Amino acid sequence: MSEYYSEIQNVVNSALEELTQGHQSGKVIDSPTSNNLFLLRWVTKSIKSQRFHKVVAPDIIRWQKMGRSKGNDAMLESTFRRIAAYYSEFFGSETKVVTDAMIEAFLEQMEQADWGVTTSEILTDGSKVQFFTDGQNSFALCANQCDDCFDGEKLVKPMSWFVRGNHAEFITKAYEAGFMLHKRTDYKSKVKYHGEYLVYPMNQGPQLVEIPLSFVAK
Repeated sequence: MSEYYSEIQNVVNSALEELTQGHQSGKVIDSPTSNNLFLLRWVTKSIKSQRFHKVVAPDIIRWQKMGRSKGNDAMLESTFRRIAAYYSEFFGSETKVVTDAMIEAFLEQMEQADWGVTTSEILTDGSKVQFFTDGQNSFALCANQCDDCFDGEKLVKPMSWFVRGNHAEFITKAYEAGFMLHKRTDYKSKVKYHGEYLVYPMNQGPQLVEIPLSFVAK
């Protein structure tokens, strides 16, 4: 199973804890400018010391570049808080298994929301596929993966979800249904005009998830 989901939590939680300690000691003023500067220095030190596992190195380097190029607009503190809160929801006291029943229920939900849903085509054999559905929003699963990715009811292999249309709405609905989406591409995938997301067993993927725009860290 991927180490990523636990290590990314380690990174953001460590950063926020040390920021709070800085506030309490009086070394850091609790203001957007000071907090952002502290976190930029923090990620830079983390890179130099190789403090965290290499699976999160691309994220830390990206945050450093954002902090240097955007300044306060990088909003590192709010980014870290959103990530920490989102992962905490999924990996708090109990990690939930992703099941076939959950996915079946989500397919029905998307159909009720007027999305075109397709599960009858083989989509992972390397050939390009195009669907013609009513409306702009569509969601497709590979027929083979609907069987091969499961051991009984339990998802045991990464599953590709192909999406066209309102990606923001799809990410939100997936979150509400208990799925973490890991983006591979926005648009160009094996299914023409569709982006591709991966859903992993136990939601434990090897990269930062897509967090709904509407999600607010509590």
